[in-house]
Amino acid sequence: METDSVVDAFDGIKDLVRADGADMELVGVDAASGTVELRLLLEGVECHECVMPRPLLEDIAREMLRKSVPDVERVAIDDPREHPGYGPPEGG
Repeated sequence: METDSVVDAFDGIKDLVRADGADMELVGVDAASGTVELRLLLEGVECHECVMPRPLLEDIAREMLRKSVPDVERVAIDDPREHPGYGPPEGG
């Protein structure tokens, strides 16, 4: 699995969360396991609950990536909403 291929296919994944004001960044690609690691960015998001939940995002992102990069077996998203002590900012 080529990292460049994942990068090229990544823009469509970002669009999944941009409608809700969030963003996504590519953290890493593990070609041996076929895993793509992403991080959900929620800075400036007004409705944190409006952004799709991590399991749904992972499933959709995997299917989208596999259209261009068939070697993708798994997408793992670091969702700050699941971190201990996370709380959306005031008004968020």
